[in-house]
Amino acid sequence: MSQPEVFQKLKGTAPRVVELDRHQQATWEQCRAGMLWSAPACSHIFYTLMNPRGGNAIAYFTDQVPIAATDGVNLFLNPARAFLSTYSLGNRVFMCAHEIFHCVLNHPAMMLQLGKRGYVIFSDGTQLPFYPEIMNIAMDYVINDLLIKSGIGTYNKEWLHDPTMGLAEDSVVDVYQKLFKSGKVKFVNAKDPSKPCNGKAGPGKGDQVKDIDTRGQKSFDELLEPGTGEGLTPEEGAEQRNEQEWQTGVAAAMASAEAQGKLPAALKRLFSELLEPQVDWREKIRALFFRSVGEDIYSWQRLNRRLITRGIGAPGRLGNSCGTIVVGGDTSGSINDATVNMFLAEIAGILDECQPEQLILLWCDAKVHRADYLEDTGDLNKVRHDGAPGGGGTDFRPVFDWIDKEGVEPDALIYLTDLLGSFPQRKPAYPVIWGSILKEQKAPFGETIFIPKQA
Repeated sequence: MSQPEVFQKLKGTAPRVVELDRHQQATWEQCRAGMLWSAPACSHIFYTLMNPRGGNAIAYFTDQVPIAATDGVNLFLNPARAFLSTYSLGNRVFMCAHEIFHCVLNHPAMMLQLGKRGYVIFSDGTQLPFYPEIMNIAMDYVINDLLIKSGIGTYNKEWLHDPTMGLAEDSVVDVYQKLFKSGKVKFVNAKDPSKPCNGKAGPGKGDQVKDIDTRGQKSFDELLEPGTGEGLTPEEGAEQRNEQEWQTGVAAAMASAEAQGKLPAALKRLFSELLEPQVDWREKIRALFFRSVGEDIYSWQRLNRRLITRGIGAPGRLGNSCGTIVVGGDTSGSINDATVNMFLAEIAGILDECQPEQLILLWCDAKVHRADYLEDTGDLNKVRHDGAPGGGGTDFRPVFDWIDKEGVEPDALIYLTDLLGSFPQRKPAYPVIWGSILKEQKAPFGETIFIPKQA
């Protein structure tokens, strides 16, 4: 099948807007009304989270996309094709809902980050090279199955849907792996198609996707780079997304649809999975941390310092129940100041209870720029306020190399990152807890906790 361009370059400018004629305007109004009636959760997200320009425009109408597209926050429609009479009202509702869920799941930003890294990591630690054409289909399989099961709009049999490859319950990363290894993807040597691929047992560096067998079905949309709608760079567009705002909006959409009795089971499951980690990540990282460093030792001989400031008397930790704790901070530029401050404030509270003998904070992008030895956990925020060097690419290996070189034997390493970097070949002997700002990413070893990126 012919693959669409997954990222359509618009050279840093907002797409060209076209005016709707009377028929197209009426068709668009019918589509909005149809979505409001049949999929109130989608409508809530659309109107509250996908209108960054404000006003009544809501969607971009442009002839620079084939049918539909999104950059993670804007809906793009080509009225000359999306409003054709060959598509029913239900088809158009399905189209719009499809783009909305690309935004909810933040797929454009995920594609951007995976493209920078060049490979996909799976929960078992294995890796595969990243091809946007395959990931785009994997994402469509999952979303379309979700919409079909939820009864949102009307599915067109020409569009991508293959339950043997991807279901609503699946992670797009797992679907990518399944599709990659299914034999449905044909690769070719980009420099010389007459020669075999560069990899020993599959595609290698410099190879590209030639064809993907999707049983004659095709995608009707494109994923644009973040920031396309506002004429921003992809990095600026990804940075501007406020995860807390999106989580709040999704929670409100879920509550509104449930109150109307229009929250299908498949949709409720997805929303619940998206919202649950946001509420629980602090407790999860706290539980993992104390499980890593050993049992808590409490005594009334020492009051809990955090609770006593609130006028509550409670037993505190007696002595040092752990030795050295290392905290790694990713300074590659993907982690903003607000997220780091929030993360370190929570780590400070955990470490204040644990009272390690030594606390080391390592700032690293592609190399360790500085090591801070902290006497008190309250110094964490102060150190971050003073600024951290870095801003280059992401490589986790220097932190592990530094620990080995310095002869440090940590009871645990806690690392805040987007997980889009190079990992050590061998799993270390000490526990590692990764705080990742990208939900779909999993580290090849240790425990991974999703932490929402702050505005």
